[in-house]
Amino acid sequence: MRLPAFFAALLAAGTVSGAASAQSMEFACPDPGTAFTYDSGVKVVARGRDGMDCSMDRVGGKPFKLRALLFDNPSADGADLTAYLAALRPERLWPLEVGKKIEASYRAGGGTWTYTLAVARYERRTGPGDKMIDAFLVEMNETGDKGQRTISRWWISPADKFAIRYDFSDGAGKANRAVVTEVSR
Repeated sequence: MRLPAFFAALLAAGTVSGAASAQSMEFACPDPGTAFTYDSGVKVVARGRDGMDCSMDRVGGKPFKLRALLFDNPSADGADLTAYLAALRPERLWPLEVGKKIEASYRAGGGTWTYTLAVARYERRTGPGDKMIDAFLVEMNETGDKGQRTISRWWISPADKFAIRYDFSDGAGKANRAVVTEVSR
């Protein structure tokens, strides 16, 4: 199981977007100064952009870079995910378009993981402040060479340029989520 560490930290704490037209979204980071508060109380603030990385600050924690709005580096525990991100290359998923899919594999801990990231659909759902918002659902299916299975889902809001919800579950029955409850600019 390879849960993105930033979201793992948010989940452990009790929790856990460019312009879109039609059903396509160009990559963009949240506007600098935009703050996102999760249902756990964890708060992150956007600071800028460097290529496909969004510079973010975890209030009360350390800064991190969010690759392709999906994965943080360094992770919340300080681990360097550079090799993992180089193998996945999640930036290939951009621009987001329903049906777009990428595949990758990664070796770690004596095992091999196979990843499929796909833009599953574009939908309206409840977002921060219980408002209805548009979002792209990005799903990542992971399979390990020993039969392990996980699925991660991000709902990327084009208006907020951020994942407003993250869900994770695995074949062992573990499940977590992180939901953005407030966005302040």
